[in-house]
Amino acid sequence: MTEPSADRGPAEAERGEAAPVRAPVRRVIFRQAAMEAHRRGARPGRPLHIVSTWTRWAVRVTLLVVAAGLVFAATARVGEYAEGIAVVRREGRVVVTSAVSGTVQSIEVQPGQRVEAGRVLVRLDDAAQRAELDRVLREHEQRLVELLRQPADDARRERLAALDAQLQLARARLSERTVVAAQAGLVSDVRVRPGQPVGPGDAVVSIERDEARTVVVGLFPGHYRPLLSAADTRLFLELEGFPDGRYEVSVRSVADEVVGPAEAMRYLGRDREGALELRGPVVVVETLMPSDTFEADDTEYRVYDGMQGTLEAKLRSETLLETLVPALKEL
Repeated sequence: MTEPSADRGPAEAERGEAAPVRAPVRRVIFRQAAMEAHRRGARPGRPLHIVSTWTRWAVRVTLLVVAAGLVFAATARVGEYAEGIAVVRREGRVVVTSAVSGTVQSIEVQPGQRVEAGRVLVRLDDAAQRAELDRVLREHEQRLVELLRQPADDARRERLAALDAQLQLARARLSERTVVAAQAGLVSDVRVRPGQPVGPGDAVVSIERDEARTVVVGLFPGHYRPLLSAADTRLFLELEGFPDGRYEVSVRSVADEVVGPAEAMRYLGRDREGALELRGPVVVVETLMPSDTFEADDTEYRVYDGMQGTLEAKLRSETLLETLVPALKEL
């Protein structure tokens, strides 16, 4: 009599029945229909059918886009530009300066007033000079009376001649206390006020002649000088404060030399000191504006002396293909 197996259950062991053996589970990765078709020996399937019409058009469009891109790259030109500082100047504008030191006593003109040559513009304090002139005049008259009483006295004649020289000097010193207009024109600006001290060379009044015109002075970095030409260079002006306006100006002259910041400021004038900050050598380019006005935001404005902006010069250009492939430049 056999003993119950340890793998049998209690009920099965009592009945003497053997336990069923479980087979391992197999995972099928193919569809049942595919398995049956394989067993029947059916012919193999074909690749996915692709419509040839749209593929032909896709190839044609791609080739056209590539050809158009090559033509564009070979014909489109990319420009190289230089940027410089622009300063507006009124050519024909004269700045009248003081010849001596003193304090402004009175101003005889106003901005916008037309004056003739020799017109008094500003008077400086002249009390000391007038007192000296009165003293010399009294002494001159006294010596002249003495000489008339004794015409043959050579000593008195010499003293009178010396007083004549002193009288001319006193009158010249008094005339220096008056600033007059050297030429006719329109008073554009008065730079002083009563009671203000001035020194020799200080600007007092600005006068514009009738034939004055607007000139834009450009200060470009010095290394651009070989590429700048008065005949071929195109310049575009953008005034500070009006970014939407861009105006083409004509080149009048390009300086032959590259100068330092101090020399460039001396060229612009003493009244520009402190208004610009230059670094490194620059080349001076003079341009002419077509008119004394410009338009911005549908409004016409007048150009004033001293306005600043930016000058942009187109130096040279090359095709986009040459930019992408520099070796083509040699070809």
